[in-house]
Amino acid sequence: MLSRLSSIADAINGPILFIAATSLVMLIGITAFMVYFAWRYHRRRNPHPEDIHGHKVLEIVWTVVPTILAFGFFWYGWEGYKYIKTVPEGAMQVKVTGRMWSWLHEYQNGVQSAELYVPVNVPVKLNLESQDVLHSYYIPAFKVKQDAVPGIPDLFLWFSAFETGTYQVFCAEYCGLSHSAMWTKVHVVTQEEFDEWLRVEGEKVVQIQQAAESGEGENLHILGEALSKTKGCNACHSVDGSKLIGPTYKGLYGKTETVVTGGQEREVVVNDAYIKHSMLKPTDDIVKGFQPLMPSQEGMVNEAEIKALTAYIKSLQ
Repeated sequence: MLSRLSSIADAINGPILFIAATSLVMLIGITAFMVYFAWRYHRRRNPHPEDIHGHKVLEIVWTVVPTILAFGFFWYGWEGYKYIKTVPEGAMQVKVTGRMWSWLHEYQNGVQSAELYVPVNVPVKLNLESQDVLHSYYIPAFKVKQDAVPGIPDLFLWFSAFETGTYQVFCAEYCGLSHSAMWTKVHVVTQEEFDEWLRVEGEKVVQIQQAAESGEGENLHILGEALSKTKGCNACHSVDGSKLIGPTYKGLYGKTETVVTGGQEREVVVNDAYIKHSMLKPTDDIVKGFQPLMPSQEGMVNEAEIKALTAYIKSLQ
């Protein structure tokens, strides 16, 4: 409980210890007084009861002491809160987007990943936003948590990890059917390992763009498969024919689907144009038998990524 794996740990551990220690002392003290009074004023020792009209000193003590303790709790917690909300200058910036039901991490050079990678002993600021409903980014090992609320900007958390390793990330707010599956990982690595990872992932971004422009089918399909995981598509669309939140990708391309458009049923053929439209305006045509849960991917995918994802879907025949 009192592990110190991040810079935020002390700001959390301190108030917890203070409150726990104070509560323990009060528990022992109050219990001792109760036992003493039960013994001291037992009817065998006091066969004739007397009325007690009050004691000014005691009344002052049990008013002043709890007041001081309450302000002490507040002050200690406030100092920790100010530290948690004061991001060090030069902190590494990562944009984090929550969506049903996955996380997307975007670095300043355009690299995106489903899992978070950070260098050890480097302050990292996560700028949080939600694409659909209320989510909450929670790293228990680092003692950091922050809600991602749709429509509210400037929500963030920061930390500096002290030890390399892999740690769990959860969504701490119930966000729908697959809330329990909305977890990922944070990988804390050395600066050299992080720089190499960022370089390799940056090259993949360039490869996707080049493959989309050249129309290299095989490369595009492979890159699209990786994108499907990064963008969280696999959270709602299976690739083996099983039914999830959305239609399966297996055998989807070229299939005739019955969709509901403006309350009316119609048939459409799943082709490049339909897939693109479904990504950008998913509530226009709802496949019959499914709910309109998919958020728009406008601003989340570019033309090259749409082509790569389409190539991947096309390959799953």
